[in-house]
Amino acid sequence: MIGSRSSLARPVAVLVALSASACGLRSDPFAPDYVLDDDTVGDDSNDPGDPNRPGTCNDPLPMSFSPMTYSGELSGPSFSEGWCGTDGGPEDIYVLTPEYDVDVMLSVIDSGTDFPPTLRVVENGCEPNTGFTQICARDFASQDYHFLARAGSVYSIIIDSPADSEGGYEISVDLGTPSLDQCSVHPETIQQIPGSAFLWNNDFSQGQGQVDGYCGGPGRENMFRLQATYPGNMFATVETTDGFAPVISLRTGCAALSELACDSAGAGQIAQLGYFIAQPGEYFLVVDQAQIGSGGYSLRVDFE
Repeated sequence: MIGSRSSLARPVAVLVALSASACGLRSDPFAPDYVLDDDTVGDDSNDPGDPNRPGTCNDPLPMSFSPMTYSGELSGPSFSEGWCGTDGGPEDIYVLTPEYDVDVMLSVIDSGTDFPPTLRVVENGCEPNTGFTQICARDFASQDYHFLARAGSVYSIIIDSPADSEGGYEISVDLGTPSLDQCSVHPETIQQIPGSAFLWNNDFSQGQGQVDGYCGGPGRENMFRLQATYPGNMFATVETTDGFAPVISLRTGCAALSELACDSAGAGQIAQLGYFIAQPGEYFLVVDQAQIGSGGYSLRVDFE
C-alpha cells in the first residue's frame, strides 16, 4: 500500500540531532511464526548428505572482499532454512568478512542458473536462531538485493533452493553504491516549508524490504524524497502499531553509507529523528522496520 497523507502548519521547537549510535542492539527478526512458505526441509531421497561438506554452515565457502562472480552445483538434502521459506532444497553457504563498511550488491545471472534461488544474508551467524537476518528473499531471481556489511562482523550469504531442486547457479557480487532504482522510492515528496508538518500513515504485511542502514531495516519500508530549499531543522516522529518495529533514517541515496542519521525502537513503539539540514538539495527520509512483522505506522515531519 502507498498509504495516505495530510499536512498542516504549526510552530516547532529547536531540534536536537540524533545519530546512528542511538539505535541500540539489534535482534534477529527470524521466528517460526514468520515462515511464509511450507517448503519442507530435506528431500525425498534416503541420502542423509554430509552436514560438514564445503558450502554448509559448518564449512562455508570463502567469499573474496572484492567484486566477483560465483557459481556452483546444488544437489542432495537441505541443512539450512529461513523465515521466508522456499528453501527445502540444497544450498551453498558463503562467508564474507568485510575489511571496511560497504554496501554489498547481489544479483542472479540467469544464463547460469537452473532454479529460482532464495537468498539469505545473516550477520554474525548462519542458522536461523543465530545472528541477525538482514535478507531473506524468495524473489532473488527477479530482484537484486543489497545490504550493509560492517567491518568487524562476519556475513553468511546463503544461496538456497526449493524442495527437490538441483542444478547450477551463478551470482554476481559487487561492492560500492547501489543505484537509486535498487530502492523503491515513494511517489510522494516531502517539501521543506517553514512551520509546516508532513503527515503520512501506512500499513504493511510481513515481508522483506530493500533499504538497509546502520539501525537495521530488513522489513518493508517507505522511502520518501525530501526536497530541502534552505538550511534548517527537521524533526520526524514515527508512531507504530502491532509488530511494526520502527527504523527512521535520513540519507542522500539508496546506499546505507549515504545515511546521515537514524533511530530505531521496538515493535509498537515510537522512533524520533532530529537533524539540521545544512545544504539545500534532495534527501530521502525512510520509514523502515527492524523486524519483518506486520503493522502500521504514522509519520509526522516538522520543519522550522
